[in-house]
Amino acid sequence: MKKQYILHLFKHSNLNLYNRFLIKTTFSLFFIVLFLCKSYNILAQENNDFTTTSPIQFLSEYIRIPSVSGNENQAAYFLMQACEEKGLYIYKISDTIGSVNFAASLYPLDLKKPNIIFHNHMDVVPAGDSCNWNYPPYSGTIANGKVWGRGSLDNKGLAIIQLFTIEKFVDLASNKDLPYNVTIVCVSGEETGGFTGSAIVSENFKEIFNPVVVIGEGGAGMDNIAFLDKAKIFFGISITEKSSVWLKLSYNVQSAGHASIAGSDYAYKRLIKGLHKLIDKQQPIQITNEVKLMFSEAGKNIGGIKGFAFKNLDRKIFRPTIKKYVKKVPEFESMLCNTITVSSFGEIYETTNQTPMEVHATLDCRLLPGTSTNDMIDIIYKAINDSSLNISILKPSPPAYTSYPDFFFHQLSISIKKIFHDAEVIPMLLPASTDNSYYRASGCPVFGLNPMIIEAKQMNSIHNFNEYIDIEDINNGILIFEDFLQSLLKPI
Repeated sequence: MKKQYILHLFKHSNLNLYNRFLIKTTFSLFFIVLFLCKSYNILAQENNDFTTTSPIQFLSEYIRIPSVSGNENQAAYFLMQACEEKGLYIYKISDTIGSVNFAASLYPLDLKKPNIIFHNHMDVVPAGDSCNWNYPPYSGTIANGKVWGRGSLDNKGLAIIQLFTIEKFVDLASNKDLPYNVTIVCVSGEETGGFTGSAIVSENFKEIFNPVVVIGEGGAGMDNIAFLDKAKIFFGISITEKSSVWLKLSYNVQSAGHASIAGSDYAYKRLIKGLHKLIDKQQPIQITNEVKLMFSEAGKNIGGIKGFAFKNLDRKIFRPTIKKYVKKVPEFESMLCNTITVSSFGEIYETTNQTPMEVHATLDCRLLPGTSTNDMIDIIYKAINDSSLNISILKPSPPAYTSYPDFFFHQLSISIKKIFHDAEVIPMLLPASTDNSYYRASGCPVFGLNPMIIEAKQMNSIHNFNEYIDIEDINNGILIFEDFLQSLLKPI
């Protein structure tokens, strides 16, 4: 009996050892396979031949790297590697989590050559529910003559146009002494105000880069514009833009309690009444110098009675017509008026049957050149006229400065017309806000141009579902910028 027991223990012990051996061997094999897979992926990334990849395929790969603001690092390293492999000189400005900013140039920056700067941002806004997209938002799908995905138009497509243009001059720069350096500056955080990107890059910008001009995002080619000649294509090159400020409106009333006995005065009621006063009030029309220049140039090209009216927009006789357009056409209003948009509501308490003492709403305000943040705060206080209202600043942007058309503006115009023969080019006020203001504030001329025709449907896809860029637009954009640089980069 004892012998059988010992034999049983021996078999059981061997079985345990065998099982343990199997488990260890399985785990070892698993980690070996995992290591090999990771090594293969890293090797595959390192072996990307960016020198032979087409602009369209490159953009598709770039879109596949999600880079929502604060998470740009992987996309930045991908783009930086491509710039280096294409023969550009890399200059790192910052490299921390959520704030990678770099430049890539034909010549080293320490040569201090006069510098033509192309600017883009690597971050994108969130994609939202992928079910609302025709193609997955980070797939970079190439279909129907378009590249689809978040950032395709805003702003990764522009980056690819800039990079593949500059690449064409690498060999020339290595063999000849050109009068200008050309640099592509890639930044983080544009979609969240530029604080992790252009606010950093613009410090000592003139000393580091020796810029003669900056060309960033902004205007574009437009057709079928309601208030212009629909038979013509107009290219707008932005010379200024609205500044932005995000404001928090807070109401604090000394009463709170059960919602069933709230009475006639409670915080949310005051907030809603105040917002009604504010939103229902049409902001006054302001004919700024930039708007006068824009419509005057458009008027020269349109001709006739409408052209005369555009050239004399500030005359009182045309005010009734302008007011009509402001009410009917949002794009017209955005260029002639400050705008105030309610973007969110909030409160301290979240209990549905309790009326809170404090509530707030946030406003996205876009200000014309000449209107300061304090001016806008005063406008809101006067419109609402409630002593329980408090306004605080959440996020300001730099003031709006203007770069009036110069030599580089006119060279861009010539290059646009070579590709789009019937196009008219006009200086424009961009009704949105971009990073361009940081560089204008540093004293550098800045022009905003997406060198493509953007249709209304495409424009509506920005920060929305089903964002895309036409393949034809990428190719035409490269041709425009290439012609622009060819006109300037004559060997010394």
